[in-house]
Amino acid sequence: MYWIYFVIFIVAVLVPDIVHRGAYSFSENNVEEIFIFLLGITGFILFVIKERQASVQKEEREKGLRQLERASKDLIESYSYIGEVNRKMDILLQISLGLMDRSVLDKRKEKEIYNAIINAASFIMKAECACLKFINIKSDRIEKESKANECRCNFKNSELFELDEEIHAFKRKDFLIITSRETIKGIKSYLLVKGYDEKEERVPNNTGIIKALASQALFIYAYMNNKKEG
Repeated sequence: MYWIYFVIFIVAVLVPDIVHRGAYSFSENNVEEIFIFLLGITGFILFVIKERQASVQKEEREKGLRQLERASKDLIESYSYIGEVNRKMDILLQISLGLMDRSVLDKRKEKEIYNAIINAASFIMKAECACLKFINIKSDRIEKESKANECRCNFKNSELFELDEEIHAFKRKDFLIITSRETIKGIKSYLLVKGYDEKEERVPNNTGIIKALASQALFIYAYMNNKKEG
């Protein structure tokens, strides 16, 4: 592009040598001035066109960079999501393996499984902590409770007793409360997840996984009770 400006400059310098006489009613000086003016206009138009092209190219580069940045962000989020899904699957697999091997299911193993369920619920919902309660819905009595040592699961039991038995998911203050779908010998399990990330609640299957964990906890509780009674 610069060579065009150079040619225009050379021609403008040589105008006095190129123009030797006037034309029509214009004197020689007038023709030279018009010639130089037209050369200037041509240079200016070329400059504007070049600037416009540069501006368009800059916008396209910036658009491409934004698309690349967005694609990179989406890719990172996808890998993060896949990692979380794999982690959830690992947690559920470990709990399932613990349930399958009933020959070693004793009080210590029972506690380990409850802790695994509580930790899984906290991880899945990105929560502060969680606790597990087994409630006799006929007598409104807490039969068993399990929680992490550092967890202050300060939800009133009286409020749990008032929850609708036909509904299995509740939001109260900063608690997400999930109950087992099943009732075994009048007992339901309640998973109370404290300080959870509300965005995780909207993630497909998260609430369903917590419900499955609550049901697994109830099965373990019922099995251990039957074993004790037997």
